[in-house]
Amino acid sequence: MATRSGPRRLRFVDVVRSLDPRIRQRLCRGLHAPYSVAFRVAAGKRNTVFPDCRASRIGRVFLLTFLALPATLPGCNGKRSPSVSYPDPVPQTEAIGRVNGNLARIAGTLRASGSADGYFTLTDGRRVHFSLDGVMFYLAPMYFRFDLKKFGDRQLLIGSNEREYWFYSKEEDRFHCREHGDGGAMAGELPVRSDQIVEALGLTPIPEHDPDAATTTCIQRITEAFQEILFLSFDEDGRLQLRKEYWLDRGPPRLVRRVIFRDEVGAIEMQSELDDYRAVESDGPLLPHVMEATWPAAGGKMRFRVGSWSTVPQVGPVSPQFAAPPECRSGP
Repeated sequence: MATRSGPRRLRFVDVVRSLDPRIRQRLCRGLHAPYSVAFRVAAGKRNTVFPDCRASRIGRVFLLTFLALPATLPGCNGKRSPSVSYPDPVPQTEAIGRVNGNLARIAGTLRASGSADGYFTLTDGRRVHFSLDGVMFYLAPMYFRFDLKKFGDRQLLIGSNEREYWFYSKEEDRFHCREHGDGGAMAGELPVRSDQIVEALGLTPIPEHDPDAATTTCIQRITEAFQEILFLSFDEDGRLQLRKEYWLDRGPPRLVRRVIFRDEVGAIEMQSELDDYRAVESDGPLLPHVMEATWPAAGGKMRFRVGSWSTVPQVGPVSPQFAAPPECRSGP
Protein backbone atom coordinates (compact mmCIF):
# COMPACT_ATOMS: atom_id res chain seq x y z
CA MET A 1 0.00 0.00 0.00
CA ALA A 2 1.34 3.38 -0.97
CA THR A 3 2.22 5.75 1.81
CA ARG A 4 1.72 9.44 1.64
CA SER A 5 4.83 11.58 1.72
CA GLY A 6 5.38 15.26 2.26
CA PRO A 7 4.60 17.62 5.14
CA ARG A 8 1.70 16.72 7.39
CA ARG A 9 -1.43 18.72 6.72
CA LEU A 10 -2.41 21.22 9.40
CA ARG A 11 -5.84 20.53 10.85
CA PHE A 12 -8.02 22.72 13.01
CA VAL A 13 -8.21 20.13 15.79
CA ASP A 14 -4.42 19.82 15.85
CA VAL A 15 -4.05 23.57 16.23
CA VAL A 16 -6.50 23.78 19.09
CA ARG A 17 -5.19 20.65 20.84
CA SER A 18 -1.69 22.09 20.80
CA LEU A 19 -2.81 24.81 23.18
CA ASP A 20 -2.66 24.51 26.95
CA PRO A 21 -6.10 23.40 28.27
CA ARG A 22 -6.38 26.44 30.52
CA ILE A 23 -5.67 28.75 27.62
CA ARG A 24 -8.25 26.97 25.49
CA GLN A 25 -10.95 27.47 28.09
CA ARG A 26 -9.97 31.10 28.65
CA LEU A 27 -10.10 31.80 24.96
CA CYS A 28 -13.44 30.03 24.65
CA ARG A 29 -14.95 31.93 27.56
CA GLY A 30 -13.93 35.30 26.21
CA LEU A 31 -11.14 36.25 28.59
CA HIS A 32 -8.73 37.00 25.73
CA ALA A 33 -10.72 39.44 23.66
CA PRO A 34 -9.04 39.34 20.22
CA TYR A 35 -9.15 35.55 20.05
CA SER A 36 -12.33 34.66 21.91
CA VAL A 37 -14.69 35.40 19.03
CA ALA A 38 -12.62 33.29 16.65
CA PHE A 39 -12.50 30.33 19.02
CA ARG A 40 -16.19 30.53 19.87
CA VAL A 41 -17.01 30.57 16.18
CA ALA A 42 -14.45 27.96 15.16
CA ALA A 43 -15.01 25.26 17.78
CA GLY A 44 -18.07 23.16 16.82
CA LYS A 45 -20.62 21.51 19.07
CA ARG A 46 -19.24 18.03 18.48
CA ASN A 47 -15.65 19.11 18.90
CA THR A 48 -14.25 17.03 21.74
CA VAL A 49 -11.46 19.54 22.15
CA PHE A 50 -13.90 22.36 22.85
CA PRO A 51 -17.13 20.70 23.97
CA ASP A 52 -18.53 23.89 25.46
CA CYS A 53 -18.06 26.09 22.37
CA ARG A 54 -20.17 26.06 19.23
CA ALA A 55 -19.55 27.27 15.71
CA SER A 56 -19.77 26.64 12.02
CA ARG A 57 -17.40 25.42 9.34
CA ILE A 58 -16.95 29.04 8.26
CA GLY A 59 -15.76 29.77 11.76
CA ARG A 60 -13.07 27.14 11.48
CA VAL A 61 -11.84 28.72 8.27
CA PHE A 62 -11.82 32.11 9.98
CA LEU A 63 -9.69 30.84 12.86
CA LEU A 64 -7.17 29.08 10.66
CA THR A 65 -6.85 32.23 8.58
CA PHE A 66 -6.39 34.25 11.78
CA LEU A 67 -3.67 31.92 13.06
CA ALA A 68 -1.91 31.78 9.69
CA LEU A 69 -1.85 35.56 9.22
CA PRO A 70 1.49 36.16 11.00
CA ALA A 71 3.20 33.77 8.58
CA THR A 72 2.22 36.03 5.70
CA LEU A 73 3.65 39.18 7.28
CA PRO A 74 7.22 40.39 6.57
CA GLY A 75 9.67 38.97 9.07
CA CYS A 76 7.10 36.52 10.57
CA ASN A 77 7.48 33.56 8.24
CA GLY A 78 10.66 32.19 9.75
CA LYS A 79 12.80 33.59 6.94
CA ARG A 80 15.32 36.33 7.55
CA SER A 81 14.58 39.60 5.84
CA PRO A 82 17.15 40.62 3.27
CA SER A 83 19.88 42.74 4.81
CA VAL A 84 19.55 46.47 4.39
CA SER A 85 22.18 48.18 2.31
CA TYR A 86 23.59 51.29 3.98
CA PRO A 87 25.68 54.04 2.41
CA ASP A 88 29.38 54.02 3.11
CA PRO A 89 30.32 55.78 6.35
CA VAL A 90 31.55 59.33 6.03
CA PRO A 91 34.57 60.85 7.79
CA GLN A 92 34.03 61.53 11.47
CA THR A 93 34.20 65.30 11.13
CA GLU A 94 31.62 65.21 8.35
CA ALA A 95 29.27 63.04 10.40
CA ILE A 96 29.50 65.37 13.40
CA GLY A 97 29.16 68.41 11.16
CA ARG A 98 25.93 67.08 9.65
CA VAL A 99 24.36 66.64 13.12
CA ASN A 100 25.51 70.02 14.40
CA GLY A 101 24.54 71.73 11.15
CA ASN A 102 21.02 70.44 11.57
CA LEU A 103 20.84 71.84 15.12
CA ALA A 104 22.26 75.16 13.92
CA ARG A 105 19.07 75.62 11.90
CA ILE A 106 17.08 76.07 15.10
CA ALA A 107 15.95 79.68 15.07
CA GLY A 108 15.35 80.89 18.60
CA THR A 109 13.17 79.15 21.17
CA LEU A 110 11.65 75.74 20.46
CA ARG A 111 8.25 74.69 21.74
CA ALA A 112 7.11 71.08 21.87
CA SER A 113 3.77 69.73 23.01
CA GLY A 114 2.88 66.10 23.52
CA SER A 115 2.47 63.35 26.06
CA ALA A 116 4.98 61.94 28.53
CA ASP A 117 4.88 58.80 30.62
CA GLY A 118 7.32 56.92 32.79
CA TYR A 119 8.50 57.02 36.37
CA PHE A 120 11.08 58.62 38.65
CA THR A 121 12.40 57.82 42.11
CA LEU A 122 12.12 60.28 44.98
CA THR A 123 14.85 60.83 47.55
CA ASP A 124 13.06 58.55 50.02
CA GLY A 125 13.13 55.70 47.50
CA ARG A 126 9.50 55.89 46.40
CA ARG A 127 8.90 55.33 42.71
CA VAL A 128 6.35 57.68 41.16
CA HIS A 129 4.70 56.71 37.86
CA PHE A 130 3.21 59.35 35.58
CA SER A 131 1.27 59.69 32.34
CA LEU A 132 0.82 63.37 31.59
CA ASP A 133 0.41 66.04 28.94
CA GLY A 134 3.49 68.20 28.54
CA VAL A 135 4.62 71.48 27.03
CA MET A 136 8.33 72.10 26.67
CA PHE A 137 10.31 75.25 25.84
CA TYR A 138 14.01 75.26 25.03
CA LEU A 139 16.44 78.02 24.12
CA ALA A 140 20.07 76.99 23.77
CA PRO A 141 22.14 76.52 25.70
CA MET A 142 20.47 76.40 29.14
CA TYR A 143 16.97 77.90 29.05
CA PHE A 144 14.45 75.15 29.59
CA ARG A 145 10.94 74.53 30.85
CA PHE A 146 8.98 71.28 30.88
CA ASP A 147 5.52 71.64 32.39
CA LEU A 148 3.62 68.37 32.84
CA LYS A 149 -0.04 68.43 33.82
CA LYS A 150 -3.04 66.16 34.23
CA PHE A 151 -6.40 67.73 33.43
CA GLY A 152 -4.77 71.14 33.81
CA ASP A 153 -3.34 70.40 37.24
CA ARG A 154 0.46 70.62 37.39
CA GLN A 155 2.16 67.38 38.40
CA LEU A 156 5.79 68.00 37.40
CA LEU A 157 7.82 71.08 36.53
CA ILE A 158 11.43 70.92 35.35
CA GLY A 159 13.28 74.08 34.35
CA SER A 160 16.45 76.11 34.17
CA ASN A 161 17.82 79.49 33.14
CA GLU A 162 21.27 81.06 33.02
CA ARG A 163 21.47 81.18 36.83
CA GLU A 164 19.74 78.15 38.30
CA TYR A 165 17.63 75.09 37.69
CA TRP A 166 14.72 73.51 39.54
CA PHE A 167 12.42 70.54 39.90
CA TYR A 168 8.92 70.24 41.35
CA SER A 169 6.65 67.23 41.85
CA LYS A 170 3.15 67.32 43.25
CA GLU A 171 3.88 64.04 45.01
CA GLU A 172 6.40 65.82 47.25
CA ASP A 173 4.76 69.24 46.90
CA ARG A 174 8.10 71.02 47.13
CA PHE A 175 10.68 72.67 44.89
CA HIS A 176 14.32 71.67 44.58
CA CYS A 177 16.36 74.66 43.43
CA ARG A 178 20.10 74.98 42.86
CA GLU A 179 22.47 77.30 41.06
CA HIS A 180 24.59 76.05 38.18
CA GLY A 181 27.80 74.56 39.47
CA ASP A 182 26.07 72.84 42.38
CA GLY A 183 25.46 69.67 40.38
CA GLY A 184 27.21 67.49 42.94
CA ALA A 185 25.05 68.77 45.77
CA MET A 186 21.97 68.48 43.65
CA ALA A 187 22.55 65.06 42.19
CA GLY A 188 21.02 63.28 45.16
CA GLU A 189 17.92 65.46 45.17
CA LEU A 190 16.77 65.68 41.58
CA PRO A 191 15.28 62.62 39.90
CA VAL A 192 15.65 64.28 36.48
CA ARG A 193 17.47 67.49 35.55
CA SER A 194 16.72 69.82 32.69
CA ASP A 195 20.10 69.33 31.02
CA GLN A 196 19.56 65.58 31.04
CA ILE A 197 16.31 65.90 29.08
CA VAL A 198 17.93 68.24 26.57
CA GLU A 199 20.74 65.73 26.07
CA ALA A 200 18.28 62.85 25.82
CA LEU A 201 16.42 64.69 23.05
CA GLY A 202 19.65 65.13 21.10
CA LEU A 203 19.38 68.92 21.19
CA THR A 204 22.96 69.53 22.30
CA PRO A 205 25.66 69.63 19.60
CA ILE A 206 28.26 66.90 19.51
CA PRO A 207 31.58 68.43 20.64
CA GLU A 208 33.86 68.94 17.66
CA HIS A 209 36.77 70.44 19.59
CA ASP A 210 36.68 69.29 23.18
CA PRO A 211 38.08 71.92 25.60
CA ASP A 212 39.65 69.09 27.60
CA ALA A 213 41.49 67.73 24.58
CA ALA A 214 44.49 66.93 26.77
CA THR A 215 42.42 64.40 28.73
CA THR A 216 39.68 63.48 26.24
CA THR A 217 39.82 61.82 22.86
CA CYS A 218 37.12 61.15 20.27
CA ILE A 219 37.01 58.12 17.98
CA GLN A 220 34.41 56.47 15.81
CA ARG A 221 33.22 52.89 15.55
CA ILE A 222 31.42 51.63 12.46
CA THR A 223 28.75 48.95 12.82
CA GLU A 224 26.29 47.59 10.29
CA ALA A 225 23.64 50.27 10.88
CA PHE A 226 25.38 52.98 12.90
CA GLN A 227 28.31 55.33 12.86
CA GLU A 228 29.13 55.68 16.54
CA ILE A 229 30.98 58.71 17.88
CA LEU A 230 32.71 57.73 21.13
CA PHE A 231 34.30 60.05 23.68
CA LEU A 232 36.95 58.57 25.95
CA SER A 233 38.75 60.29 28.80
CA PHE A 234 41.85 59.43 30.78
CA ASP A 235 41.58 58.89 34.51
CA GLU A 236 44.28 59.83 37.01
CA ASP A 237 46.13 56.62 36.29
CA GLY A 238 46.12 57.22 32.55
CA ARG A 239 43.50 54.59 31.76
CA LEU A 240 40.92 55.27 29.08
CA GLN A 241 37.26 55.42 30.09
CA LEU A 242 34.30 55.46 27.73
CA ARG A 243 32.15 58.43 28.80
CA LYS A 244 29.80 59.46 25.95
CA GLU A 245 28.38 57.73 22.89
CA TYR A 246 26.41 59.22 19.99
CA TRP A 247 25.03 56.61 17.60
CA LEU A 248 24.29 58.12 14.20
CA ASP A 249 22.22 56.41 11.54
CA ARG A 250 24.25 55.37 8.52
CA GLY A 251 21.13 55.78 6.45
CA PRO A 252 18.95 58.88 6.10
CA PRO A 253 18.60 61.18 7.91
CA ARG A 254 22.04 60.30 9.37
CA LEU A 255 21.22 61.99 12.66
CA VAL A 256 21.45 60.86 16.29
CA ARG A 257 19.55 57.65 17.00
CA ARG A 258 20.96 56.88 20.44
CA VAL A 259 22.73 58.84 23.18
CA ILE A 260 24.59 57.13 26.03
CA PHE A 261 26.39 58.86 28.91
CA ARG A 262 28.51 56.80 31.35
CA ASP A 263 29.99 57.46 34.77
CA GLU A 264 33.57 56.98 35.95
CA VAL A 265 33.27 53.21 36.20
CA GLY A 266 31.51 52.80 32.87
CA ALA A 267 27.97 52.33 34.17
CA ILE A 268 25.22 54.00 32.14
CA GLU A 269 24.01 57.28 33.63
CA MET A 270 21.59 58.11 30.83
CA GLN A 271 20.53 56.40 27.64
CA SER A 272 18.00 57.62 25.13
CA GLU A 273 16.57 56.37 21.83
CA LEU A 274 15.30 58.88 19.26
CA ASP A 275 12.90 58.19 16.44
CA ASP A 276 10.49 59.72 13.92
CA TYR A 277 12.59 62.66 12.75
CA ARG A 278 10.52 65.30 10.98
CA ALA A 279 11.12 68.87 9.87
CA VAL A 280 10.09 71.72 12.12
CA GLU A 281 8.01 73.92 9.83
CA SER A 282 9.01 74.07 6.18
CA ASP A 283 12.67 75.02 6.38
CA GLY A 284 13.53 74.16 9.97
CA PRO A 285 15.70 71.40 11.42
CA LEU A 286 14.78 67.75 11.61
CA LEU A 287 13.85 66.89 15.19
CA PRO A 288 12.75 63.63 16.83
CA HIS A 289 9.09 63.16 17.67
CA VAL A 290 9.66 60.13 19.90
CA MET A 291 12.16 60.01 22.75
CA GLU A 292 12.63 57.16 25.22
CA ALA A 293 15.18 57.81 27.94
CA THR A 294 16.31 55.95 31.05
CA TRP A 295 18.42 57.06 33.98
CA PRO A 296 19.37 53.74 35.63
CA ALA A 297 21.30 55.14 38.59
CA ALA A 298 18.64 57.73 39.40
CA GLY A 299 15.81 55.24 38.86
CA GLY A 300 14.01 57.20 36.17
CA LYS A 301 12.44 56.55 32.80
CA MET A 302 10.57 58.79 30.39
CA ARG A 303 8.92 58.38 27.01
CA PHE A 304 8.03 61.68 25.35
CA ARG A 305 5.86 61.63 22.24
CA VAL A 306 5.92 65.02 20.57
CA GLY A 307 2.73 65.99 18.82
CA SER A 308 4.29 69.08 17.28
CA TRP A 309 7.45 71.18 17.33
CA SER A 310 7.39 74.89 16.57
CA THR A 311 9.61 77.94 16.92
CA VAL A 312 8.42 80.77 19.15
CA PRO A 313 10.84 83.67 18.60
CA GLN A 314 8.78 85.89 20.90
CA VAL A 315 9.88 83.75 23.87
CA GLY A 316 13.33 84.88 24.98
CA PRO A 317 15.68 84.59 27.97
CA VAL A 318 13.68 87.04 30.10
CA SER A 319 10.28 85.59 29.23
CA PRO A 320 8.12 84.15 32.03
CA GLN A 321 8.64 80.64 30.68
CA PHE A 322 12.26 80.72 31.89
CA ALA A 323 11.75 82.62 35.14
CA ALA A 324 12.62 80.68 38.29
CA PRO A 325 9.62 79.92 40.52
CA PRO A 326 9.16 82.29 43.50
CA GLU A 327 9.71 79.30 45.79
CA CYS A 328 13.34 79.18 44.69
CA ARG A 329 13.98 82.60 46.20
CA SER A 330 13.49 81.28 49.71
CA GLY A 331 16.22 78.67 49.36
CA PRO A 332 16.32 74.99 48.45
